[in-house]
Amino acid sequence: MIWGEVWVRAGGRHRRGEPLSRPRIRRWDPADRASAEQLDQIEPAWTVWYGVATRCFYAAAVWPTPEPLVVCAGSADELCRLMRAAERAAPPHPVPMNPLPAGGVSMRQTQGGLRTACWDLPHDPAIVGRARRSVGAALESWGLARMTDDVVLVTGELLANAITHGEPPIRLSLWLGAGELCVRVSDHGPDQPRHLDLGAEAVHGRGLTIVDALADASGVTPLASPPGKTSWARWRLSSPGS
Repeated sequence: MIWGEVWVRAGGRHRRGEPLSRPRIRRWDPADRASAEQLDQIEPAWTVWYGVATRCFYAAAVWPTPEPLVVCAGSADELCRLMRAAERAAPPHPVPMNPLPAGGVSMRQTQGGLRTACWDLPHDPAIVGRARRSVGAALESWGLARMTDDVVLVTGELLANAITHGEPPIRLSLWLGAGELCVRVSDHGPDQPRHLDLGAEAVHGRGLTIVDALADASGVTPLASPPGKTSWARWRLSSPGS
């Protein structure tokens, strides 16, 4: 700008006589933002976002509470733990169950005492949260509410892996009998699940490690008509009738 006879250079990137240049737009923390977006899709009871300014993850409960319920964490894994703790501390059934459509589930019990529940699911990340709620409801009806936390978490990891890396159709099933409970997720993609060599700061790729830590046994079985596979996890029960 001109002040009297003296040229005063204004602040900013541009200089007099130089061509204009477009500033480079920088996208901050893309991995963390993507992780928050994925959680927002698979957690129907919460609204999840990532705060770029604070470098923290946030989740706000969408069910009615006396006061707004918001949890904050420095990582996606820690945020999930805080959400589960908040749900357990809330009044009974605070989270809308929002089960899968009745037409998509088949529940039955054989003469030998084997109980099964089966869901045919769309190839959509948004279905993971609803599937987890339906699995929890099935376990409660079978008298296995004490196992809900571990089984639901493993179910979510297997489903997220199938939807992200597999191909439709996708089927989720529960099997209870002979002193054990089994979760199976089948998809028709050619790729096989595998453990990744991850650094301490990785925000994705720990699904199989979580499954191995929570289940008594786990594995992958190819479908009889390839391509495709069934990822499964199994828990031993204290007694066949428990």
